[in-house]
Amino acid sequence: MRNPNGYGGVSKLPGNRRRPYRARVTVGWSERDGARIQQYATIGYYATRSEALLALADYNRCPWDTRTRNMTFKSAFDQWSPGYFEKYPSTRRVTECAMALCRRIWYTPIRDLRAWHLQEVISGMDDKSRGYQSKVRSLMHMVYRWAMSRDVTQRDISQYVELTAEEQESPRRVFTPEEVRLLWSLYANGESAVLRSPYYDGCGLLESVLVLIYTGIRVGELLSLRRVDIHMDRRFIDLRGTKTRAARRTVPLHRDILPVVNRLMELRPSEFLLPGKEGMGMTYSSYKGWFDKAMPALGMRHTPHDARHTFISALDTAGVRRAAVKFIVGHSQQDVTDRYTHKDLSELIGEVDKVKY
Repeated sequence: MRNPNGYGGVSKLPGNRRRPYRARVTVGWSERDGARIQQYATIGYYATRSEALLALADYNRCPWDTRTRNMTFKSAFDQWSPGYFEKYPSTRRVTECAMALCRRIWYTPIRDLRAWHLQEVISGMDDKSRGYQSKVRSLMHMVYRWAMSRDVTQRDISQYVELTAEEQESPRRVFTPEEVRLLWSLYANGESAVLRSPYYDGCGLLESVLVLIYTGIRVGELLSLRRVDIHMDRRFIDLRGTKTRAARRTVPLHRDILPVVNRLMELRPSEFLLPGKEGMGMTYSSYKGWFDKAMPALGMRHTPHDARHTFISALDTAGVRRAAVKFIVGHSQQDVTDRYTHKDLSELIGEVDKVKY
């Protein structure tokens, strides 16, 4: 039976081909020597006529831009990532590492990918933690969401990918009052040789740990923090956040941490509080490399994220209300009203000033 006008058609190509059946549709007309010439766009090549007809029916049920038909996963990443990195510069390294682990699907057209292709990427990461697998799946989701917005594909198959690594709860160790006092002592005495970094000339890194302990901000938020967002006169940070919508918040500055933040701002002329290379903020890998060497040298066992847990624990010990804690540290919350998010800054400052180590 003949297809309707404009529906497209399937033809078998000559020669010994693995996928000899071509499905194509009419995308326009042109004129040559007074004659109208039909312009075609190929949907794809298939092993059987039935597969080609199904693909043609799928196209007519939900037409797409044929120019994006062969857009690969890597091509989509290359077009999506610049805007993402501009908005979240501190995520560049971990996102690029996650992309490197997706190498086996780089050059496969997104429309040809199936959930099992993505699952193979995750299943091949047996030596990685569940958290790392989650980062790769999150990258897949963001690329697919971008591709859907550009009509490259109609659905996000990354939602069917399952993590294979066992979930291991990372032990959290809060900084003890003795450890916090040791950090203050080192700060007062001009730091220590064990805290110096060749790249940083021994300046600013000890202060950064104290900032984490007294603000509860995430490490990524600290590394992407710009000077313009720090308001010393009014004692708050306008934090853009790097994780959730709730992460965009006003962070009150504890009275004890003000001279530390001020010293960090005086150390180097830069857009970022902790500047890195090429005018960007310091990378997480550089910071974590220093942190992992400094802690044992001080007789401590901590991860950078322990500082956040220390601050949250200190707020709780000081009797700060749960709703206030969630707002200050940027946790998603349903029990905090719009009225609370517009509380006076002085009230928030009063809450954090209750913290004592």
